[in-house]
Amino acid sequence: MAATTNRLPRLYVELELDGTSLALDESEAHYLGHVLRLALGRGLVVFNGRGAEREARVDSLQRRGAVLALGAVRAPLPESPLDLTLLQALPKSDAMDLIVQKATELGARTLVPVYTEFSVVKLDAERSERRVDHWRKIARSACEQCGRHAPPRIEPPRPLADALATLPALPTRLALEPSAQQRLGEQPAPDSGLVVAVGPEGGFGPNDWRRLDAARFSRASLGQRVLRAETAALAICAIAQSRWGDLRG
Repeated sequence: MAATTNRLPRLYVELELDGTSLALDESEAHYLGHVLRLALGRGLVVFNGRGAEREARVDSLQRRGAVLALGAVRAPLPESPLDLTLLQALPKSDAMDLIVQKATELGARTLVPVYTEFSVVKLDAERSERRVDHWRKIARSACEQCGRHAPPRIEPPRPLADALATLPALPTRLALEPSAQQRLGEQPAPDSGLVVAVGPEGGFGPNDWRRLDAARFSRASLGQRVLRAETAALAICAIAQSRWGDLRG
């Protein structure tokens, strides 16, 4: 197979990548032919987010399935040294789709959607399951596009209090508040990861702040301008990675 693979299309699969070939099902074959627009003989890279990444070639492509010939093993891109968790008040669906896509590209490790005091969007169990599946597909597609190997963990939406109760104890905890004196980029380097809480369009409510304060969240701002939820989330990821992650110059 060709040695130069930097521009090859990438395909995420939830399969082991042992052996010399890989069989794809009907939906994966459709994605291969109609989304990635690959034909017989075309090269690509397949990866599973669990450490395996292989060069491949389309050996068979039919409506009911496809077969890839597997070639050389590739070393995945390393993850950012910053273990970044985004505790995101659930915005409208289009905004959350954007947050998932861009936070994946910017190296967030975990996304935790939460319901807060002023949250407008509330999902029942069935809709929540569908949305999480949808977000995970967006994250996998973002990994295909940006070269990241492992998609972030995306947890089901839950009330803020429940999410705070299950957070790891060690990471630095920050909550965005426009009036806070301390800027996010002025914080000291986190020792064991970073959790940043982002409120909805109306901000965190009094009950939210009581819970965040009790959970030892410090308050930080991104400046004086009031940002939309999706803008704040992406700014957090970019600032944090540029200060403490893999976007440092």
